[in-house]
This record gives sequence, C-alpha cells and structure tokens, in this order.
Amino acid sequence: MSSSKTLVGAAGGLATALAWGGMFAVAQSAYQHLDPFHLTAVRFALGAAIFLVLLALKEGAAAFRYEGNLAKLWVLGTIGFAGFNLLTYVGLESMPAQSSSLVVATMPLVTVIVLWIRTKKAPAPLALAFVVLALIGLTIVLGNGNPLAVFSGGLGTGGLLTLIGVICWVVYTTSAAQFPTWSPLRFTALSCLPGTISILAVTAVSQAAGWTGSFGVGDYAAAWWQILYVAIPATAVAILTWNIANRNLGPANGVLFINLVPVTAFVVSAFQGHAPTGAELTGICLVIVSLLGANIAGRRHAARTAVPQPSSPDQPAAASKEPAAAR
Repeated sequence: MSSSKTLVGAAGGLATALAWGGMFAVAQSAYQHLDPFHLTAVRFALGAAIFLVLLALKEGAAAFRYEGNLAKLWVLGTIGFAGFNLLTYVGLESMPAQSSSLVVATMPLVTVIVLWIRTKKAPAPLALAFVVLALIGLTIVLGNGNPLAVFSGGLGTGGLLTLIGVICWVVYTTSAAQFPTWSPLRFTALSCLPGTISILAVTAVSQAAGWTGSFGVGDYAAAWWQILYVAIPATAVAILTWNIANRNLGPANGVLFINLVPVTAFVVSAFQGHAPTGAELTGICLVIVSLLGANIAGRRHAARTAVPQPSSPDQPAAASKEPAAAR
C-alpha cells in the first residue's frame, strides 16, 4: 500500500469520525422540531443530491450507468442508508447521544465478525479476546457502571436498534469491495440514491399509517442548522470520506477511525454541560483500548498467515505453504 493512499485513507477516516462524533447530539437537538424519520429523509434528500452533482462534475454522465447492478445497489443502499440511519436515529430518541455513539463504536468488532462470515477465515484469537473486552466496556457505560444492568433492561430498545443499524452499515461498507472498478464517489452516489428513495418511502408509509406526525415548512425551518449539519458534514462529507478510507485502507483498518466517534461525542456533550461519570470514562477507555488492540492483533495475524514459512533444504520453497496460525 502506497504512503499516499494510506495518507488519503487516514484523512478520510478522521473526517468521518469527527463529523459523526457531533452528529448524535446535533440530531437529538432537532427532535423538538422533527421526528427521526423526517430528519433522516431530509438529510439524505440533500445528501444524495450533493453526491449526484459531484459525480456529474467529476466523472460525467457515463458514471450514472448502473451496469446491471441497480437491484444489488438498491438492496445495499437500503440496508446501509435506510437501515443504519433510520435505526440509529430512532434509537437516539431513547438513549443519550454519547451512549449511541459508543454503540456505533462497536463497528470494528462487527466488521471482524462479518468478514469472518464472508471470508470463512477466523480472526486472530487475541483479536477475539479484545472484542469481548470491548463489549464489556460497552456494557459498563450503558449499564452506568453495572454491566449486568444491560441484560435486565439497561441497554433498552434504543441500544438494540442502534446495534442492528451498525450491522447494516458494516454489511454495506464491506460490500463496496464488489465494485473494485468504481470510484468511491460513484459507489456512494449510486447506492445512496436508491437508499434515499427507500427512506422517503418508509417515511411516507409511517406518516400515512399514523406512526409519525406531519411537519410543515416552519418545522424544517426551525431545525435549519441541524439539517445542514447532518446533511453536509455528517452525510456528504462523512460518508464519501468513509468509503474512501475503506477503499484505501481496507475495511478492517478503515473502520478503526470510528473509535474516535465516542470521544468526539463525549467532548460535545461535555460542552453542553454533561459531566461524564467515572463508569462512563472507564468504559470508554476500555472500549477504545480494546478496539485498538483488536485491530493491531488482526493485522499481525494477517501478516503472519500471509508469509510462507521457509522450506527445508530438501524441499522446494513452494512446498511450504502452511500458514503459521495452523501450526
């Protein structure tokens, strides 16, 4: 991997983490004017329009061809954009912004599991141990110092919805590898468009069924700055840079930058007057250290298994291909 690609990927991951770190508190502050469905709908209506304009300017009309992949990208866009964002925003109604960000920070752990299922290659045992340790840290925060409280209602519906949303986003992210000849911008734009249509459809059905309210121009105007934040930094910038990071660094490394999301979220909440408790700080540290450890262990494991062992003098070098992890 070239140093320039690594640098671009790292910059993309950092931009995503910073934008998403403030997104939860900003979105939650908009709920006094709009519900999660309508906020998500206007967010991606604007975000998708920005992606399409950028694609037209950068790659031209030819880049808008789906090349027989419309159905696949509609499914992926619905899973990623509708699944992740609707579920996390609905979950945010019943949990603090900083707790929601911490659940989202389990994304590297979910990525390990999803890649394990897809590739049939088990991760490093040490990486799995860090996964368990990070989940313990998460339960410490969500249970306010008592991990067992999560299993007796401490996690709540909001946390479960957010975790399902994280799984949706990881499935979407890791599926980008199926389009190696497409630029990150093209993949983002052509998957976001059908995903946004799904979001608009779900929002319309929810409103028609009476599950959500109806909102006028005044409601959207009252939440103008929150809408601009979630549509531009947290969508147009963050999602594009996210896909760039994962293209350049690979999903296992690109997703590591999500570790910074809860840190940013807790800093934002501190400026809003929230004083983190000792349990929250302990859990946050445990999660971040564990996620870093899991990533490092995973990369070392991959490096060991990728290098063939030296052969004996009586054997040709090609004969010794047994990975180190198997011995």
